[in-house]
Amino acid sequence: MVNNQTLNIKEESEKTVELPALDFFKINFISFLVPLYVCLGIFLMFEFGFIKLFSIPILLHLSILPGFLFFLYYIYLIILIEIVALWVRYWNKKSPPQQGVFARVLDDFNSPEGKMMKYYHKRGFIIKFPVWLTSKSPFPWLVNRALRKIGHNKIGKNVIYCDGYAGLEFTNLSDNVFIYPTSALSSHAVNTIFGKITMLEMKLGKNTTLYPGNIVGPNVVTTENNVIFPNTVLHKNWRGRPEKFYYQGSPGKSIEVDHLPIKQKEYSE
Repeated sequence: MVNNQTLNIKEESEKTVELPALDFFKINFISFLVPLYVCLGIFLMFEFGFIKLFSIPILLHLSILPGFLFFLYYIYLIILIEIVALWVRYWNKKSPPQQGVFARVLDDFNSPEGKMMKYYHKRGFIIKFPVWLTSKSPFPWLVNRALRKIGHNKIGKNVIYCDGYAGLEFTNLSDNVFIYPTSALSSHAVNTIFGKITMLEMKLGKNTTLYPGNIVGPNVVTTENNVIFPNTVLHKNWRGRPEKFYYQGSPGKSIEVDHLPIKQKEYSE
């Protein structure tokens, strides 16, 4: 009996998500290096087609060079997002993203759910670098561009991530959503280690504020002007209460906040 249990544990531990080496090389080489070569070409054109051609003085050259390199960094991020978005569009034609609860098949790519999981993990792998790089760059607003174009998320105007963990797919964020540092959004949840996986869109209503340490799961819906106080868990399928704006706890429960100078309902008007 003990031996059988040990064998089962060993078999389960061997079920891991692995990206084929060839795919890993292609994704990294094309997506991450091609934009670098494009920017290198622009830099050489700048140096030899402008600086040298017009004999720009060295002091003027050195004064404009930092700003030009800053501009090239921005161009690199834009091209990176576009290249990665092309990969994802190609994969989506083979296996479109789907919402629902599916078997987490990791070892049979010929089955419908195995194929879906294969491309789900590919999309999850390729989007992480552009999202991380844009969020850490001097142009953090580009993270929204990456999430829209690569993950096909719906993100409204003035949505701000303050070093939070972005939902990579199936997120619908309305205007003025504000996400404080360390809060995390996830549109997928693994129900058991090697059992089912849930992938459902989450919707954050207009003016929703997530304070630090919050967790938002699949199929969560917040309404307009909701304020989610720190260390709150909005679990899978969470819904608030009508005409209630403030939530805290695990799971998130409505609370009364009387000491704020402006009531949330008045703000919305």
